[in-house]
Parts: sequence; structure tokens; C-alpha cells
Amino acid sequence: MSIKSVLILGASGSVGAPILAALLAEPIFTVTILSREKSSAEFPAGIPVKRVSDEFTTEELTEAFHGQDAVVVALSTAPVTVEGKEKGNGEKGLAFRLIDAAVAAGVKRFIPSEYGANNLDPRARTLVPIYDRKGEMLEYLIGSASSSLHLTWTSICCGSWLDWALDPSKSGDFLGIDVKGRKAIVYDSGLKTFSVTTSVNTGLAVAKTLRNPSLTANRQIFLSDFTTSTREIVAELESQIGEKFDIDQKDSKPVIKELRERFDKGEWEATVALTSISFGADVDVGYNYEKEQERSGSSNFQQTSADAISLPRRLDIAIRPREHSRSAPPVDMLALLKLNASTLISTASSSKSRSTIWLSKTSSSWPMARVRSAAYTGFSATATRTVFKKS
Repeated sequence: MSIKSVLILGASGSVGAPILAALLAEPIFTVTILSREKSSAEFPAGIPVKRVSDEFTTEELTEAFHGQDAVVVALSTAPVTVEGKEKGNGEKGLAFRLIDAAVAAGVKRFIPSEYGANNLDPRARTLVPIYDRKGEMLEYLIGSASSSLHLTWTSICCGSWLDWALDPSKSGDFLGIDVKGRKAIVYDSGLKTFSVTTSVNTGLAVAKTLRNPSLTANRQIFLSDFTTSTREIVAELESQIGEKFDIDQKDSKPVIKELRERFDKGEWEATVALTSISFGADVDVGYNYEKEQERSGSSNFQQTSADAISLPRRLDIAIRPREHSRSAPPVDMLALLKLNASTLISTASSSKSRSTIWLSKTSSSWPMARVRSAAYTGFSATATRTVFKKS
């Protein structure tokens, strides 16, 4: 399989913009942007832009997808989850219409808008409704690809984007850490570790995935620049700024209960807060991808020497310190972004500075019942471990 022409939706968003930049940096790709007719988003000059109505009908999506080898969906969470599978009046939700259009148009590779948790993990789906909606979408994609003669898929699981999460203008202090205000909400122990990437590395992973279509066909790809916890992030910020943060210690159980009740009453926005809390609270939703690989057991992983999708770590651009400076010295986010598991890496030349990728051993005939079972340790995968070099 060869992928040359790539169409991207959501190219101006928090993850769409880094994906677009990574695609444009690859000379083998001819990139096209798909945008709404009423969108005011601006894109780089010289890049073809196709327009569709705000309704995103299956017919106009199919027409837009014709002639494209790959479709990358980087739309924000709400548009691809609020409608669910059935929008009403017999019409499917947007996430499902996009897949139908890809099948009808003869697209070779479809990357859905996920970029976070393992949406096939029952632990994540039980706690956070957004993940259940995305899991339903991914199951539909896998089924559609299995009955198609041409469509393949790749699912990108990258944990939290740390640069995005610490930028209030983009995420609204997603992890509960207000750098400018020098305060943080810490749920439970605050010591639960989770995988993080930068949005730039997520974009690079998408581009490298499409450069290596055979290696990445019909697989989930798990990215982990490093693992960290809420308390580790706060401690490193305090060290770099030279000021203590005000900590608001909370028990997650009553908060999660309240948010679930609000969601059950029809308040969809409550699930966004649930997503945020699920990273820092002492609840197991499988966010630590390094630990999940170990938990699955070495017999379920085949170590490979493939270096095809190696990514450079872009630690220096993870976040702009001046965005959070008050009167105190600027935050040195370089040190923060060298957190590797529970170890603070203090020097730029440290040999421990690495990122990791795992490719799941999945196919169009992947037995969904095993994924649905509570025993995540039954998950079989092929692991590709790659040491990333700083660019």
C-alpha cells in the first residue's frame, strides 16, 4: 500500500494544526484540507481547501473524500461524540458518517479523531462517556474496514498532551493546574501516573504512521513521551518558578458521582470534566501505557527492531514560559518535560530521555469480545520500542 494524497479535517485545532504541520513537512504527501463553508479558520497559503456545509452530509463528504488515499480526522471532541451513532431521523452521527463516506469513496486509510485514551478499554469506557462514544465509533470503523476491500484504519492513543493541558487558552487548565494563578486541584493521592505526549509529537506520529502504511494498518498505536502524575508536575513547576502552589485537595468519588448524575440527566458537558478528573484521580482507566505493556506480559509482545516511525522529542517547544509568567521568573518547561516515570531528568544529554511507541497486534478480524472483557491482560499486542532523539 502506498499513501500519497491525504485529506485532514480539523486542521486548525489543537491537535489538527500539529498534524497538518507534520504532514506538510513530508514531501511525499499531497495534503488537502476539508473545512466547513462558514468556518473562519485560516490555513497556510497554497494548501488546497475543500468546503462542505455545516451539516457534513454523507454525500458531500463522499465527494470530498474521492481521490484521497488517507483521511485524518482531527475534529474536536464534541462534534464527533455528542450525536452518538444515531443522530435522529434515521441519520447517523458525524463520526459514523465520516467512516461511511471513506468506505464509499475508496479511501485506503482512515485515522479517526481519538488522540487520548484507549477507547476500547472497558475501564475507560465505563467511567467516561466520551470514551464509550469513541469506542463505539472505533468498533464501527473496525467492522467497516473488515467488510471493505480497500479501507484500513489506525487508532492513535497518546494520553494527555501536556503542552495543551497546561495552556489555559487552549484547555482551560485541563489537568486542574493553574500555572499563572499558582494553584492546583489534586484529586485523591495525586500520585497516579499517566502517559503524556506533546501535541507536536502526536502530529509527527500521524505523519510517520502514514509514511509506513503496512506497518501501521489496522492497529492501535500507543504513544508515551513519558509518564508522570499531578503531584510530580506541580512539584517541578514549584521548583522552576520558585513559588509554592496553593493545593486544593479533593476526594474524587463524590465529584465523579455528581458528574455522572449530571450526564445521566442530559448534561453532556459533564463528561468533559469527567475526562479531566480521570487523569489525576486514583481510578484505573489504563492511562499509563508503559505499565499496561508490562501488565500484559512479555509473552503477549513481540519486540521488534523496526525504527520506521521513530520521532524526535521536541521538548523545547512544549509550552511557552512567557504565557504563564507573572512577576516571578519564567517557567523552565524543559525540565518539566523530562519527567520520565518517577525520575526527574535534569540534563539535556541524559541517556534516560526517551519516548516509547507500542503497536497493538490487531486486524480487521480482531475479536471484540476479548477487548470488552474486564481482563485487560488478555490484550495481545506487538510492541515497538523506539528511543527518540531530540531534534
